[in-house]
Amino acid sequence: MVKKNKIITLMIAILLGFSSCMSPQNPRSTRSTASTGEAKNGDKTNPGDGATTDTDGDISDGESSAVSIVELTQIVDPNSGTFRKKVSIPKDFEGYLYLSGLNISSLNKDDKIISVKFSFGREKSEIIVPAVIGRVPGGLQNGTNIDVIILDMDSKPFKNLRLLYDLFDYNDYGEENPLTATDPTTDPTNAGLYCRGLNIEDDPTFEWSQANSSCDAAGETCLYAYAKIADSTLGQSVLQDGTPVLVQNIPTYEMYDVLGAGYTGDTSEYTLKKCMPDSGLESDTEAALGRQVVPWGISGLTDFGGTNYLYMGPYQTFGTESTWEISSDAIFSPITVADDVPTGIFQYSFTGGATTGFKSFLFPRAGKINYSQSGVQYYGATYPFNSKSLLTLPTAGDTKWMDGCNIRAKNFDSYSKETISSCNVTATIEIVTYNDGIEEVLATSKDVKIQLLKAGLGVSQGLEFNAMKTCTDNRSCGTGECCFNSRCFSKDIVAQCKDDSLSTGNLGTGLTCSSDFECSSLCCRSGVCADHFPDDLNAVLCSKVPSQTCVSKEFCRVENVRECYIIKTKDANGNDSCEKRCYSVPKNGDCVNGFCAAPTSSSDPVFDLTDPNRCDDAYDSPPVTL
Repeated sequence: MVKKNKIITLMIAILLGFSSCMSPQNPRSTRSTASTGEAKNGDKTNPGDGATTDTDGDISDGESSAVSIVELTQIVDPNSGTFRKKVSIPKDFEGYLYLSGLNISSLNKDDKIISVKFSFGREKSEIIVPAVIGRVPGGLQNGTNIDVIILDMDSKPFKNLRLLYDLFDYNDYGEENPLTATDPTTDPTNAGLYCRGLNIEDDPTFEWSQANSSCDAAGETCLYAYAKIADSTLGQSVLQDGTPVLVQNIPTYEMYDVLGAGYTGDTSEYTLKKCMPDSGLESDTEAALGRQVVPWGISGLTDFGGTNYLYMGPYQTFGTESTWEISSDAIFSPITVADDVPTGIFQYSFTGGATTGFKSFLFPRAGKINYSQSGVQYYGATYPFNSKSLLTLPTAGDTKWMDGCNIRAKNFDSYSKETISSCNVTATIEIVTYNDGIEEVLATSKDVKIQLLKAGLGVSQGLEFNAMKTCTDNRSCGTGECCFNSRCFSKDIVAQCKDDSLSTGNLGTGLTCSSDFECSSLCCRSGVCADHFPDDLNAVLCSKVPSQTCVSKEFCRVENVRECYIIKTKDANGNDSCEKRCYSVPKNGDCVNGFCAAPTSSSDPVFDLTDPNRCDDAYDSPPVTL
């Protein structure tokens, strides 16, 4: 069967500038006998070491040696088409993935058949995907090309991997002043989110040295280092084999009036399954519980129907610091002044230890929930990092900001035990080939990461474009396409063509301009060249408003759009049913005919309660980033 060719849009990232000067990753050429399970020589370079030699003691038995240094430096983000060191995709991703780096063309020598081996998590679960080498146009200069490693993910090779870890949000929102803080992201593909699922030696954000091999000091950075926490209900002491054991559950209800009779009208059956406030304040906690905790603090008691429950804080931990890859003071990073940077698991602790932490950096930090009816009572606040109080939804639609636990509870899948924060992450990505059953590693990277998300979050196939034919001007391309760097691109991807511009140049930031193509950043905003660096945590985006010119939609401002879907549910009798739910989804503005336009909704299906087939196309869970 001939499968229609699908190619992820590389042009957006190319326009932003392909960086060929990256920190080397210590490639090696290693052979090991696959059938015996004998461990092959690993990368002996210390994490963070910049060594580039191919004779550093990693070559086994002198059987092979690196002919040229192949380095993996970036991966194309299917969500945006941008080259990044880290991308987040759903585990049911089935599009094309593109890896790039230095000396990729050397992999074509000797007719090697190559594959890419992904090792996920602390367990190093291996997934091997066949790959080919391709060449695509790159850069603004005519004739520039780059080599990429192309992986066809049509078989969904990641779909059965378990998401054992969690995303943490390390964006700086300026929350030291809650009234002026920026809104926290609710997009699980955001570049500032990190999956804490690796051993410290596989964490490229940790500055390893002979004198410092542990992430345990205040302010130390180790954003992928393993730690495991979860939201918690009140605890209860139960006897197991005659021994009292503390049992805490993960909340399954957000903080709203489940029965529709007002928040205080919910029975203990529901209240005991709700999230608890993340503020750590006595007043917030007791208001949400509807009763006192005596004495206030960890292990304080509160009574429900004659049964005592223990308050252990809003979170529970799994394992101890001895099993975590981050420990001691590094676990806490309070945000109190402008220079404070989020790096830990919590901001504070009731007792000074990890088991009683609060104000966590677990994704999402806060969020909004869309309810289809007015009058819903819930705990929220106007500002995302303020304490939450009891509010009433005046009309159907979005709530004000609620604690992140509520979003996680809303998106929790009781079957897979996965939610919006669930993830897994690559420890290493290797380029391998096989000769007579012997594996040869051609390149390896611990810097380039793929984070896997719950199915349905992020794009499942990426962007497409037809750039296999060459062109000399717009006339040699098809209708709705333009010519850029000798390639044809749909104007859905690149809306502003170089030969449509009256002037071109390479002006720096702050200089006067009249066209995007006059600026090296491709961002001429209000007559002045502005920065545009979509690079992980250091991103500086053009963010043009509607009616301003654009090269692609990535340069247009992100705005919230109402997206509606029909979602599978259960009725009051436990039978299969469905309902229409709407969400506020952040989307880049569209770049139409060279001008930014406000993004539009792409999903608002008709939902007729009298239609017996209304649930035929219902989703198991919302295919949006909440």
